[in-house]
Amino acid sequence: MRRSEQLRFLLARTPKRHLARALATPQPLSSALWRGLPWGPGDRYLYALATRLLWLYAEAHGDQRVLALGEPALGNPPPVLWRGKLVSQDLANCALEAEAIVRALDGRTPTSILEIGAGYGRTAYSLLGLFPEASYTIVDIEPALTLSRFYLTTLYPGRDVRYVDAGQGVLDVDAGIDLAVSISSLHEMTPEQVSSHLLLLDEVVVDGVVFLKQWESWHNPVDDVLMEFDRYPIPAAWSLVFREPSPVQTRFAQAAWRVV
Repeated sequence: MRRSEQLRFLLARTPKRHLARALATPQPLSSALWRGLPWGPGDRYLYALATRLLWLYAEAHGDQRVLALGEPALGNPPPVLWRGKLVSQDLANCALEAEAIVRALDGRTPTSILEIGAGYGRTAYSLLGLFPEASYTIVDIEPALTLSRFYLTTLYPGRDVRYVDAGQGVLDVDAGIDLAVSISSLHEMTPEQVSSHLLLLDEVVVDGVVFLKQWESWHNPVDDVLMEFDRYPIPAAWSLVFREPSPVQTRFAQAAWRVV
């Protein structure tokens, strides 16, 4: 989603007193602190402002337990400060996604979580913190798999996290998953791969929830395929809990299903 669209969404929904504080609070913008990011001072300022407003929105609408985890300094995230601490768009979005996931779980606490396409591990970081007793399985391809392994092993040493290489053919995932998630990853696949991953979820999720957050519509230029959220081959036996626009990232949709 373009940053300008996200900023417009947030500006329209931020109370004036909060907006005034976000604008007035100093934000370090030196090149030394923002190293590795090819942005000028104006872009740094707008990014920091958007991050602060998103954090405020997540405080009002997201899961506070995820925000309380704090943004790790690991990975050198953009140095956006708010109320004396490091904040990020990724963790704020995780809090909003966690709110929807918890709503879909309807009081249940998952003990075994599976994620398709974890990237560097931002969603896993939030869910491992939210559900400290749960095991976690990541299905992804390299080099993302190695990156998430480094990130999560560093932040959660000793946690039960499995890493399954989706590029190795048959996926070795045990049945008994009670929460499966995929966030902004299916659009990168071919239709055949999407079908295969949804079939995997149908096989391994037992009396649980599947949560998807994906683009409403996305043209995959590599495979020249138009991926649309409502055309994903959702198994007929899944029971829809909700289907709604994603907050802030309004070009995305999110939905949850009960799988028995």
